[in-house]
Amino acid sequence: MGARPSHIVEAAGGIPYRWTRPDGVPAEAYPVPLGMDAMRALASGGDADTAPEGNGATGQAERHGDRHGHHGRHHRKHGKRRHGSPAAQATFPGLEVCMVHRPKYDDWSWPKGKIEANESDRHAAVREIEEETGVPVALGPALGEVSYPLNAEGVDARRTRTRAVSVKHVTYWMARPIPDEDRRRRTSAIGPIMRAGTDEVDEVRWMSIPEARKRLSHAHDRDTLDLFVDRVRQGALGSRAVIIVRHSKAEVRKHFKGGDPERPITPKGASASFALTRELACYNPFRLFSSPWLRCMETIEPYAWHTRLAVTPVPELTEARFAADPDGAWNRVKAGIEALIADGERRDDDGDGSSHDNGDGHDGPQTPGAVALSPREIRDGRASVVCMHRPVIGGIFEHLRTMCVSKALARRLIAKSPYMPTGSAVALFVIGTPEGPRIIDIQRMAPLVY
Repeated sequence: MGARPSHIVEAAGGIPYRWTRPDGVPAEAYPVPLGMDAMRALASGGDADTAPEGNGATGQAERHGDRHGHHGRHHRKHGKRRHGSPAAQATFPGLEVCMVHRPKYDDWSWPKGKIEANESDRHAAVREIEEETGVPVALGPALGEVSYPLNAEGVDARRTRTRAVSVKHVTYWMARPIPDEDRRRRTSAIGPIMRAGTDEVDEVRWMSIPEARKRLSHAHDRDTLDLFVDRVRQGALGSRAVIIVRHSKAEVRKHFKGGDPERPITPKGASASFALTRELACYNPFRLFSSPWLRCMETIEPYAWHTRLAVTPVPELTEARFAADPDGAWNRVKAGIEALIADGERRDDDGDGSSHDNGDGHDGPQTPGAVALSPREIRDGRASVVCMHRPVIGGIFEHLRTMCVSKALARRLIAKSPYMPTGSAVALFVIGTPEGPRIIDIQRMAPLVY
């Protein structure tokens, strides 16, 4: 047996991705995004000009959701892939990933870096990716974790025999570029990010999947690329994040003289709400919903203030309304999830319900009743946040577990009260399938209060 590591250096990073048109021009240069049919074609490994019928993500999600559907603190080792495996053979025409060259090690790898003091791994991933590539990103589904000897940095750890007891542990995410407008809006929430010097990263390149596989210097980075491919096949390119927040610590009921709707959060709860702002910003949510009761509104208001976004009160999410009509709360949440997915499938850039050719060769029908978004908002696929109370969360989780792609993933939505700590959140990544919305990844987050 090998020696247990005496020192672990925690790091985080990701695989930034984008898709391009058949002529090689990045999709963000076009006024209308790739449609869901084209993304499903990519997910099947085909050409974006030839979309398959239906959505093949569901079966893939069932097979892979348990393996990659949870982002935790435990180590998850990558298995070796055969060169003939579907992941190794995937090409995905039009899909590109971003890599960096480090002159110190003369290698090509994914953007990543050490977690700083008083920083979460997800915040470190967003910060390091932008520092090293210059691309501001929002996090998507998790891609697993890699550990290797610290003295093997810059070399192929599989071919290095070492008795080192210090290891580097890196957590990876899919990372979606966001517009510069969003970067400016969330700067106050996420903090300033400065570009890395050329002594750290001297070249940044967007490459196709096959090109990236050939250029990557390390086997563990190719393993991470395989996990990215698994996610793409699962339908992750079209995923949307729904972030559920439990309100921060509130004043005790028996000690508060006012009505329950007016019960505020405590100073400790306020610090958690402030710290949660940085975590939420990593997903770049642009729609904020909350129970109108004070403790929920106070929990989400710090993020709203930093990003200058409005909070929409949802009366069905109060404890009183939930006790009287549990199905009413779920129906409202379900409608919000379906609308978020429908937004991603719309390709109507003026909201008039007509069809438009989006340049990918498809002219599919529009979703009636969906909330109209600009093409840029559809392309960005931004997330939504909803803040609610403990009893409401328990009832909502009961329904959400039926939407998970595997039983193992469903078990991560705790079935026992209090379901999740006060002031914490859970990000659910949802895709649209012919059977309805399905959850392919669940990520828990807690604020760092220090």
